[in-house]
Order: sequence, then structure tokens, then C-alpha cells
Amino acid sequence: MAEHLKQPKTLISILFTVLIILGATVVLSPFLLAILWAGIIATAFWPLHCRIRSKLPGRPNLSAFTTTLVVALLLVGPMIGLFAFMVTDVLELLTILRTADQKGIPTPKWLVQVPVFGDLLAATWKKYLAIPRQISGLLRDTLSQPLGLVQRAASVLVLDFFGRVATLFFALWVLFFFYRDGSALTVRMNRIGTEWLGARWKPYVSHMPPALRAAVNGLVIVSFAEAVILSVLFYFCGVFAPVILGTATALIAFIPMAAPALLGILGMVLILSGHGAEAIVLMSAGMLIVMVADYLVRPLLIQGGTHLPFLAVLFGVFGGVITMGIVGLIIGPVLLVLLVVFFDEASHPPPEEAAALP
Repeated sequence: MAEHLKQPKTLISILFTVLIILGATVVLSPFLLAILWAGIIATAFWPLHCRIRSKLPGRPNLSAFTTTLVVALLLVGPMIGLFAFMVTDVLELLTILRTADQKGIPTPKWLVQVPVFGDLLAATWKKYLAIPRQISGLLRDTLSQPLGLVQRAASVLVLDFFGRVATLFFALWVLFFFYRDGSALTVRMNRIGTEWLGARWKPYVSHMPPALRAAVNGLVIVSFAEAVILSVLFYFCGVFAPVILGTATALIAFIPMAAPALLGILGMVLILSGHGAEAIVLMSAGMLIVMVADYLVRPLLIQGGTHLPFLAVLFGVFGGVITMGIVGLIIGPVLLVLLVVFFDEASHPPPEEAAALP
């Protein structure tokens, strides 16, 4: 009789556990992205927190606040600065478009000399930028019909922007508690993981922190540094909208030959517009920056912490971004690391079976 009742009780216990997890997921769903980012950042900068905590023994609140403040200054401060410069580039572009709409800007002579697309680019420039009131007329014709759609799209973009800003600050707030209570939380998670997975838990959990740090260092920090350096280079070479183009070059650097191709296009534009020396500096220095960042520093940082081939890292990055959004930039490579651990585990027999082998 007891055995007969054991199975229904087990099913009820499992159902009860699943309902608790689902209910908690629903309640926390508005904050899951911020919590996930806080966990990623906390893991990536945990060694820094350990050093700060050792300088402030017995003061967990102060050490957690100090680490959170340092991380915010290291990550959020430069991001705000880069965004401000990008806004400056956008305002400069809007000023040029306003001038073109009011007075018209003659078609540059070098535009026709662009290989393959020169005639098309020159005709497009002449149609919309050389003749006054063409841009305002185009906007009036475009916006007159789907005005409600444009308004809704603008509202969505504004709400999305402020939502992301709120997520960022909420993640920093959660980050404080992760640093303050991280040690106790780690002990509890290890206890639960060992209870449920036994010996399998340790190999998986031991690979996650290095993989997260490698992903943050190799993907986020290197890309940001590359964007800043390229933006400065573009600015001194006289490239229009240097911060936007420098950031775009750093972002497309994951795609093979995409960044060199963009550098080649910008160099060609400078040559055709009569700035040959600047074009040589831009292409040579830009290629050097891209080669060092994307083919030396980034692979060393990522592969050193994840032990993944760079192609697998590439798949993890793009697959993660496509399926999970920006957070997939980090989660994608980490999941592939766990997959590698699984294959290693599956390819090696358990200790008792290995001892029985001849």
C-alpha cells in the first residue's frame, strides 16, 4: 500500500515544485533581464569585489557599495560618454540635412568617381540634397499617410530607451545585494546543485565564472575599447560622424572582413575627396587596431577563459543575440562552454565503470 501511494505523492511534490517555480518566474518576469545582467556583472567583477572586501573587513555593506560604485564608473560612465558623442554626430547630421533642405548642397565631384555605384549615388544626391525643399517634401509625403504608425513607432522607441535605462539602474541596485550576499548565496546554490546533480554539479559550475569573465572581457570591454580608439582615429582623419562610424566598425568586427571592408570604403571616400594622407593613416592604423583587437586580444581573452574555438565563440555570440537579445552576447558563449563540458562528461565513463575497464 505504501508503494502504491508513493508514486502519486512524488508526482504531487514535483507538480507543487513546478508551480512554485512558474509562479515566481511570472512575478519576477519584469525584472529578470536586470537580475540576469546583475548576475553576469557580479560574476565578471567578483575578483575585484574580493580585493575591495579584503580592504574593508567586517563591513559588507560598504564593500558592496564601493564595488558597485566602481563597476558603475567603469561600465556606465564610458557608455554615457560614448552615447553623448553619438548624439553630437546625429545633431551634426541633422544640421547638414537642414542646410540641404533650405539651400541645397551641390553634388561633390568625387562622388561620381566611386566605383560601380558612383552614378547612382550622384543622381540620388542631386535629387534629394542638391535641390532645396526636397527633404521636407519627401518627409511630408512619407508621413502624411502613416502618421499614426510613425507616432506609435516613436512612442515605442522612446519607451524602449527609457525602459533600458531603468533596467540598467535596477541592475546596479540588484548588483549591490549580489555583492553583499554573494558568498552566502553561492554556498546555498552549491548545496542545492550538489544535492540535485551530485558529482555532475562541480564541473559545470566551475566553468561558468571563467566563461562569464572571458565573455565580458573579450566581447564587451574589447569592443568598447575598440569603438573608442577607432572613433578617435576617425575624428583626427576627418571622417564625418566619427563616433557613429567608429562604433559601427567595432560592432561589425565579429563578421569576417566586415570591418576591413568598411575601413576600405571610408579610405576610398577620403582619397576621392582629396585627403590621400588621411586615407592612408586611417586604413593602415585602422587595420592595425582591428587586427590586434579582433584577431589577437579578443581570441586570447575568450579562449583563455572558455577553451572554445573562435568559430564556436562566433556562433555563440550571434546565436545568443538572435535568440535572447543583447544579453545573449554573453549567455550564448557560456552555454556553448557548458555544452563542451557535457560532451567531455559524456565521453568519459563514470569512475566505477572506468575502474572496471581492462
